[in-house]
Amino acid sequence: MTVIYRKIVNPGLPAARQDGMALAVSLVLLVAMTIVGIATMSGTRLNEQITSNTQQKAISFEAAESSINTVWNVTALLNTIKELPAGVYNDPEPVVPAGLSAQLSADFDQVNARGVSVDITADVSIQFCGETSLPTGSSLSADESKLQMAGALFDVNGVAEIAGSKARSDHLQRGYVIRPKTGRTGSCVTPGV
Repeated sequence: MTVIYRKIVNPGLPAARQDGMALAVSLVLLVAMTIVGIATMSGTRLNEQITSNTQQKAISFEAAESSINTVWNVTALLNTIKELPAGVYNDPEPVVPAGLSAQLSADFDQVNARGVSVDITADVSIQFCGETSLPTGSSLSADESKLQMAGALFDVNGVAEIAGSKARSDHLQRGYVIRPKTGRTGSCVTPGV
């Protein structure tokens, strides 16, 4: 029995033109898959950077808020008035509580999941902004004696930065404490006004 092997060819193309076509198609597909792979990897890297930046911004935001919270109490605010220089009765500069910035920075430092230390610098300052009148008709605004009460306005500014990144938060909180009227003025500027 005789077996004859025949080469099956596309009747539309001569046999000589079909050689190597599979190689060319394979190379084109390989290049296309490589481009898609590189684009996917670069998109993943961009998403990791976005996530990292968002996390660092959240950490600096919380550190700035926490630094404000450490001094946001009546005692700390009234002690600020005591620390104002006697020579500068009106428009005093902000007061930075002694040693608090170093303590805050040490408290906020972190170690990430890879064991790398993250250095967070935090500062807080309190600025006396002057006095405001109390609402008319309240028992504290009545002129029953020589002692009159006023609201002592304060701006507490908390700033936090993460070393080695551009993450920085600068927060300002304004409030007042009711105390005897002194007539002092302040020079606080409301941000954005």
